[in-house]
Amino acid sequence: MIKLVHIVCLSLMLVTTNQQQRTLGKFQEIFAWKQLTYYINGIQLLQDRFSEDIVDRSKRQADRLIFSDDLPSENSTWNEGPDNDRPIWQATTQSPFVNPDEEAGRFFIQYNNLPMGVERVADRLFITVPRRRYGIPSTVNYISLSRDGRSRSPALRPYPDIARARSLASVYRTRADTCGRLWMVDTGLMEIPGNPQQIQPPAIVIYDLSTNTQILRYPFKSTDIPAANTPTGLASITVDITGPCDEAFAYVPDLTTYGLIVYSMLDNNSWRVTHNYFHFNPLAGNFRISGENFQWSDGIFSITLTEPEADGCRTAYFHPMASTQEFSVSTCVLKNSSLSSMSDYYRLYSYVGNRGEGSQSTMHGYHARSSVIFFAEIGRDAISCWNTGTALNPANIAILARDRQRLSYPSDLHVSNDEVWVMSNTLPRFGYSRLDTNEYNFYIYR
Repeated sequence: MIKLVHIVCLSLMLVTTNQQQRTLGKFQEIFAWKQLTYYINGIQLLQDRFSEDIVDRSKRQADRLIFSDDLPSENSTWNEGPDNDRPIWQATTQSPFVNPDEEAGRFFIQYNNLPMGVERVADRLFITVPRRRYGIPSTVNYISLSRDGRSRSPALRPYPDIARARSLASVYRTRADTCGRLWMVDTGLMEIPGNPQQIQPPAIVIYDLSTNTQILRYPFKSTDIPAANTPTGLASITVDITGPCDEAFAYVPDLTTYGLIVYSMLDNNSWRVTHNYFHFNPLAGNFRISGENFQWSDGIFSITLTEPEADGCRTAYFHPMASTQEFSVSTCVLKNSSLSSMSDYYRLYSYVGNRGEGSQSTMHGYHARSSVIFFAEIGRDAISCWNTGTALNPANIAILARDRQRLSYPSDLHVSNDEVWVMSNTLPRFGYSRLDTNEYNFYIYR
């Protein structure tokens, strides 16, 4: 059985590769950065800058929102922007918010920019940079593969552009659907260590990729996120379409409060479901990554969907990040908001199996043609795969690539047609120690 699993997984990867010098197992390195750079308004950012270096001061007043010199104080108010489709922040006094942190007020602090998500949509590669520090110019960005593909470390371009990008506070990962739309969760939170700022309500945000315009912003309801909790756990989104485009559903895991938010586009409504399977496994919460030792308690983190069955339902595979177990549930269960009131509701979820010691995973993705799921394993600095036609156990997990340095903390994995795209970003070293900016820290593989 293990031989069959390896053949299925590896043959898929061989189909999608081409000749490049830098490879990692069956993956090619497509891009790598020591530190991120940006291309904004005809200027390439290669070093720290104040906002005035890039955006004219007079133009900034119409789209002020998420930069540190615009942070709210108790004598400020919310107002609608001139285009009436996004909130802006306007102070009612001349005294801006003052933070003792010397980084406050900076438009670009190069070291603070750590990429998290990657997704290919046609010629564009979307890359997210959550605002976990000051000095992040844009949280959603892109690279043109045809224009920038020859550079090992291309500059990121804000999406859709620097002015409109400012309506987004912080995004961890994006997902495109089959209807030409780009979905994401804007946490609304500036995650400044010791001084987090909830700039705007967390929301699902959708862009039309053909026009690059925002077509929906759905703020979550108070019942979606437990009171007294910040939306730091809204780190991914999975889109489910089995009918017309306007009948899409989205599933948003909440890894910090161990819940799942379901959104119905047709009803423009959301609800929260809970289950014990959404919680972390305390036996899998110890990590050693990038030379750092720590404990995490991240719950349900990633959801990936199979093709629809005859009844129109998909199987949703999911797992907590601090866990080596995989679970599943029918999407028809998730789409029915009334089922959770049943006394035996918990029986509708299934335990699938255990991937093995050290196999804790951030994101995973399902490849429909081969029925294979790919895992971004942070516990083993690896990319693995499993043929869903076999039992899930360590013997049926194939390691496709593994490297302590170049694949340290694979933060995102996305299956796009017959390609598997992976981001690794050395996050634990960034959070607990210090990145070496003389060496490559961020990688994108295909």
